[in-house]
Amino acid sequence: APPVSTHGTSSTPLAPAPDAPVWDVSNFSLVDGHLVLMGREEEASCRSWNRTGSSVTESSNLQLAGGRRDPDPATDERSTRCAGRNTESEASPTSQFSNVKGLLWKRLRERKGRGIPRAETSAATIPDGERVPSRSGSRESLLPPPSAAELDLTRDDIIVRPVHGSIVGEKFCFQIITGEGSRSFGCTSLAERDRWIENLRRTVQPNKDNCERLELALSLWVYEARDLPPRRRLRCHLHLDSTLFARTTAKVAGPGGELFWGELFQLAALPPARALTLAIWRDDHPSQLVASITIPLTELSATRQPLERWYPLSGPGGGERVPSVRVRGRYREVRVLPIVRYKELAEFITFHYRKLCAHLEPTIAVRHKEELASALVHVLQSTGKAKSFLIDLGVAELDRFDDREALIFRENTLATKAIDE
Repeated sequence: APPVSTHGTSSTPLAPAPDAPVWDVSNFSLVDGHLVLMGREEEASCRSWNRTGSSVTESSNLQLAGGRRDPDPATDERSTRCAGRNTESEASPTSQFSNVKGLLWKRLRERKGRGIPRAETSAATIPDGERVPSRSGSRESLLPPPSAAELDLTRDDIIVRPVHGSIVGEKFCFQIITGEGSRSFGCTSLAERDRWIENLRRTVQPNKDNCERLELALSLWVYEARDLPPRRRLRCHLHLDSTLFARTTAKVAGPGGELFWGELFQLAALPPARALTLAIWRDDHPSQLVASITIPLTELSATRQPLERWYPLSGPGGGERVPSVRVRGRYREVRVLPIVRYKELAEFITFHYRKLCAHLEPTIAVRHKEELASALVHVLQSTGKAKSFLIDLGVAELDRFDDREALIFRENTLATKAIDE
């Protein structure tokens, strides 16, 4: 059977709307295959951060995402310990609800029994235009559907994927897509986001490591554009098969129509797609398209190295010179085998990486050294040998250069590439 894509198929939009709410993931807990909103008792012991740019409904205590306030170390430790996993019981075992899991289910049943909370009025606005949390808000716009308090992750149509921060306004976000809709969650760090995604995916598919699958990823540098409308504030949008996945910051084109972004987009866990569309839009008139180009993804996946070139743009305008954009990208389709198929390779790398590096160092090109060093670091990190690997490569580097100390860690060797990785 052909490998199954990590994204699957769904009729639900694969990317959230730019104005979609982002929920603070620290307010949720993973309990028996369900992502459950924590009640007030749990939030008192596992405090979340206030977020600007969104309102808070006091009765339901559902806190949306915006900016985060740096917590003190004690509360940060408690929040990290509570989020993303089932916490252990600290109460008497004789109590009916003696652990956090029982309290969560009790709170969920109480919430369902109370019915719909009272409406609140809209959030206040401070003079600089930045919104602050307030007790006032619209019930229709702020209260989520009943599924927000509990998301069932044991179904077959669940998709968990990272979301680029340019879409939702949060830096470290992920998205849960179901048959009924999608919901975005914000984290405090990249490590926390990756940990949540991995835990949720293993909840959705406990047998993930034993299945063959297809990982789709796009790495794209959007460098610059020329011959654009001068002195206009413009953005470049990245679409995969007509679905918006990321966008650059808005910048003003120069008097000659030149514009430099220099932004890198790493899009992982992508759905199956055929084409990448780069569209230039005016920021002051979001509905006005300036120019665009559609690039087949097969063109970006044909070579092992990223492809860089100028692409001419076509659009509704009829200027004297055709605008163009310079990008550098690579689209990867990685076929991942069941983990048992990698057992012998992992053992060989773990115990014989010194011999492997010594044989390959003088024979492979620099670009291959970077790719090999990256793979070795990731494999040995998973087997707990990454530290020993770096130490051994560093000692070998010292022995090889001997008295030429000026060249130590300054050449394109496996040691320097591994340290960079």
